[in-house]
Amino acid sequence: MPLTDEDAALLAIATLDPLSDAQVNANNTIKTIIASSDPFIGINELFSLYDVLYFRSLLSSRVEVSWSARLTLCAGICELIRDPSNGNKFTRIRLKLSEALLKYRPRTDVINTLLHESIHAYFFITTSWKHSRGDDGTGHGAGFLLLADAINNHGSYEITVFHTFHDEVESYRTHIWQCDGPCRSQAPFFGLVKRSMNRAPAKGDSWWIKHENECGGKFKKISEPDLTKFQVEKLSGLKRAGLQTNKIDLWVAGNKRQADVDDEQEEKSSRSTKRQNNTNPAIQTVICPICNRRVKADEINEHLDADCKCE
Repeated sequence: MPLTDEDAALLAIATLDPLSDAQVNANNTIKTIIASSDPFIGINELFSLYDVLYFRSLLSSRVEVSWSARLTLCAGICELIRDPSNGNKFTRIRLKLSEALLKYRPRTDVINTLLHESIHAYFFITTSWKHSRGDDGTGHGAGFLLLADAINNHGSYEITVFHTFHDEVESYRTHIWQCDGPCRSQAPFFGLVKRSMNRAPAKGDSWWIKHENECGGKFKKISEPDLTKFQVEKLSGLKRAGLQTNKIDLWVAGNKRQADVDDEQEEKSSRSTKRQNNTNPAIQTVICPICNRRVKADEINEHLDADCKCE
């Protein structure tokens, strides 16, 4: 029988009191790295040290750790790898940290995310890939909480169940579609689907059938990120010309919309001035310095040019 998450967690926790010489050395090195002012943090070195300190040195030989530029919806992921030569069984793990979400955040967020994903990797390996998904199906069951709490208490870390960073995630969801059906006017999404990759809403989405039954509208893409210089260079001449035409069309349309706004504002200003003239005629007149008569402000020059013949 493979170990359960709880059993595996207890085995790891039992090694923390007392620490072995190897664990003491690893812990001291970790403290030195964390205390350093160097903004660069070597996740592979830290991972190896944490493996010795908290995970019984079981991870380094089977887990590959790397940064991922494509991971934009969560801070980290524990990816299982099958071996076709071994009956397509799981044999290794890729532990990926999101470069996009973590590169500008404090190093504590990087470390807590690294430890979080390492706990998942530890359970996959020690339970013969039977790591419990927990009551909510996310893999954060009793065993995960038990080991996370022990590590937090030992090293004053802040490993949490979820480590998504909502503002950063939102900033990468730049491919946007909007439905033209009734759901367009309904909170909280108002018919919008935002994604970090160019994948249009389709039957593969879990909510698609419900949307078809309750709304039935069609999705149209309304926003997407600009292509990088490298992506533009890879386009054919015809596609680049089309891209440039689209940019010009958008520029013209934008200027037309701005012109319409300017015209509308000018019209509103004109109507406001007329209302002021009708309600405050005194404001629009001045006293002639020669004849002391009140004259319309916009007619004072003609009045004076005529040598003030009103005397």
